[in-house]
Amino acid sequence: MDKRASLRRWLLPVLCSLALPVSASNFGFLKDSLMSDLSGKDIDSLQAEIANILETTPDKEIVRWQAPDSKVTVKILPKLSYSEAGLPCRRTLLNFSAPKKHAETYGFTICKNAASKWQVADSRLQALRDDDIKLIELHALQALESGEAGVPVTWFNPGSKVNGTVVLLDGAAGNCKNIAISLFDSKGVSLEGQYRLCKTDKGWQREAVK
Repeated sequence: MDKRASLRRWLLPVLCSLALPVSASNFGFLKDSLMSDLSGKDIDSLQAEIANILETTPDKEIVRWQAPDSKVTVKILPKLSYSEAGLPCRRTLLNFSAPKKHAETYGFTICKNAASKWQVADSRLQALRDDDIKLIELHALQALESGEAGVPVTWFNPGSKVNGTVVLLDGAAGNCKNIAISLFDSKGVSLEGQYRLCKTDKGWQREAVK
């Protein structure tokens, strides 16, 4: 099987539910995308690099990869780690660039399967509604400002049938705190993660990688 064609088939359904390149207005762009410039060797190398990054690189740290055959460069950014139904997942951005061509950015949710292999997933995280996100932010802020470590802050969204819990993991004084967020949908599938946030002039922000 042509690996470039395989990559496009792998990517296309993901793009339907996730991010399109900034300049794309329809899926016709794929035939002229930077991914079509990648050789089979490039794709093998990129897949291995992504798997290694997902295993070893913390959130918000950018890793730069250079294709061994083509002039394509990819910046790989794991943005958000969590677990879904007990399996680790990472929301990841890939930024493709090459000389004299427009950059292309794609977003993926990549989860481990039962065989411990990373694969692109249709995660329930993508199905969260705007009001779910607002409830997460509201109750996370409540937990952070309370200073009460170990005390769960819970809610239920009747519209989406999502239950949520936020727990402050440390109540010590300081600008940075750790919280745990757990979400359960109507089928009992869980989304869980732990995050470190620091209070800044712009409010609570995820701690930047130094």
